[in-house]
Amino acid sequence: MARVVVIGGGLGGLAAAARLAKLGHAVTLLERSSRLGGVVRTAEHDDRAVGRFRWDAGPAAVTLPATLRDLFRKSGRPLERVLELAPLPTPRRHVFPDGTALDLPVGSRSGQRRAVEAALGSTAGAAWEAVVDDLAPTWESLRTRVLEVPFSGVRSLGPHGVRALAPGRSLRAFARRRLTDVRTRKLLEYPVLATGSDPADAPSFTAVRAYVERTFGIWTCAGGFGALVDALGQRLDERAVTVRLDAEAVAIRGDGAVTGVELRGGERLAADVVVSGVDVRTVARGILARPPWAMRRSVRTLRDASPSPLVHVGLADAADDLLHETVFHGDDDRESPTVVVRAPDDPSLAPAGYRAVSVIVHRNGGTGITADPLDVLARRGWDIRDRVVARVDGEATSYGPAWRGAVRGLGVARNHTAVRGLFMVGATAHPGPGVPEVLLGAAAVATEIGRA
Repeated sequence: MARVVVIGGGLGGLAAAARLAKLGHAVTLLERSSRLGGVVRTAEHDDRAVGRFRWDAGPAAVTLPATLRDLFRKSGRPLERVLELAPLPTPRRHVFPDGTALDLPVGSRSGQRRAVEAALGSTAGAAWEAVVDDLAPTWESLRTRVLEVPFSGVRSLGPHGVRALAPGRSLRAFARRRLTDVRTRKLLEYPVLATGSDPADAPSFTAVRAYVERTFGIWTCAGGFGALVDALGQRLDERAVTVRLDAEAVAIRGDGAVTGVELRGGERLAADVVVSGVDVRTVARGILARPPWAMRRSVRTLRDASPSPLVHVGLADAADDLLHETVFHGDDDRESPTVVVRAPDDPSLAPAGYRAVSVIVHRNGGTGITADPLDVLARRGWDIRDRVVARVDGEATSYGPAWRGAVRGLGVARNHTAVRGLFMVGATAHPGPGVPEVLLGAAAVATEIGRA
């Protein structure tokens, strides 16, 4: 049995702690704030006259639900016994600058082609289906050589893997080469744009998100994504993990191999293994006295994703025909932002007759955005300002690093460091930001540490 200290109570830290406790280790989790969840958080507003509104202030949906099912199955009771994960058959409506609207279903190859053909024409539908079909080998290479195994660098891909991923071509160049309709290009680029990266800087293999969404669907949690954090907190309690809130780690002790963690205030915890779920830059610049070369390189190369202004509102009159997301795409002008309206169909999030809605503005590689998101939305043809009964201004969202170019990649740290007993999880560790990615990184770390 190893003494394991997990630093950080975000999704990566929670997942790693749950898995390692089930493997028989004695696990202590340290979180410097007074709550668990990291970027997975909930915003609330309670109006005496209307009632209470709640919004997901971080991730609000997930693809690859198998990552969640595997986490709960490998740490105790199955997911279905503790959390209601619901599929979104048609999660997004895309509204293009020319006024065309497309409700894009997932989980159905034929259904997706029919929807694209009906909105954009038969040529666009056939081209879209061919592009998504052709991404199957890319997904297989990523899944088997990068995501589901401890990653040791590009050389581990082998010649076939490198050819399948084509890392030298950008997503934008790939979209322009394969799709003649600019609207289908926007479909392909949107998932990357929504993470705060410029599609011109992302490698072409990030197009695989279209294949993943079509194949595995998009899912959400009943009651909001905060329910996932609650379920993981309960799982840690069941696995006898010691959870300490308001406990900030200020130093990882040991020279060449970890021996413990020091907390603010001077308390020291002995440890055979430390799993860090905090930003690798915090580790390298502060709490690790002698960071290894690879970690220092990640600190130099990481680039923060572009922040996206966000506002949560409670709307009177919930009769709108809204999907989980409505994406108002910008035009080709780099100063024209993409506006996203997130409106989960969950009656527990708002009083009867009202709707909890979030408005997010993603810049298209241009300058920063200073306008009120509701004003930007009004300019796109949907003015909801006179229906707002509650408002919470959120932080500009940025969930992790951005792509730095088709060849240079994300620059995230590897999960297994050169310091014996020190492992990294979270958005700045392999395989990068995103709920499935962070969960896969935690699974890889648990595999490397192994059973007690």
